[in-house]
Amino acid sequence: MTICELARAVHENAVAHGWWDEERSIYEIIALIHSEWSEALEEARAGRPLVWYACNVEYNPCIPRLDCLNAGKESECPSRGKKPEGIAVELIDGCIRILDFFSYCGVETEDKDGNPATMESLCIDVALLDNVADTIALLHACTSQTILDEEHNPSYLVDAMRIALSWVRAQGIDPLALLLEKHEYNKSRPYKHGKIF
Repeated sequence: MTICELARAVHENAVAHGWWDEERSIYEIIALIHSEWSEALEEARAGRPLVWYACNVEYNPCIPRLDCLNAGKESECPSRGKKPEGIAVELIDGCIRILDFFSYCGVETEDKDGNPATMESLCIDVALLDNVADTIALLHACTSQTILDEEHNPSYLVDAMRIALSWVRAQGIDPLALLLEKHEYNKSRPYKHGKIF
């Protein structure tokens, strides 16, 4: 699946959920991408895992709470929430916002050989920053360059997406599988995910 195909699917879902009912400025779009990077940082600061799911069992101090994170069979737990959460998920959310914007603007991404880019071709095999806070600072810098550039060059967002996807993959998580899982969950969400913008 190419980046353009992913972007088209993400954008169609965003349109269906009201994200493009009104004209949106580049500044709002960039701010929302920044919000996803910041949410990843907050997940890290809270000591949460890369990917986790809320437990839907109501807490009762007399009944031991089912802990899906440590059960060893997380995907089989009937009380596991549907929404993926965590550091890696928030980084993927930033990529989803970038893909939505790319489809809206008609941005075509190519690999180094001029072929349509795929998630795999965007991932880089270079030394990445180990520290999640450093990585997120770099993501913020790349994202901001888009609005600092007079022409709002989307190549900075390609760089941000490349960093986020590569970091997720370096943690042993398939970024495409996680993106598709979050995209599928987003299809079930309410109008604008219950937000004003």
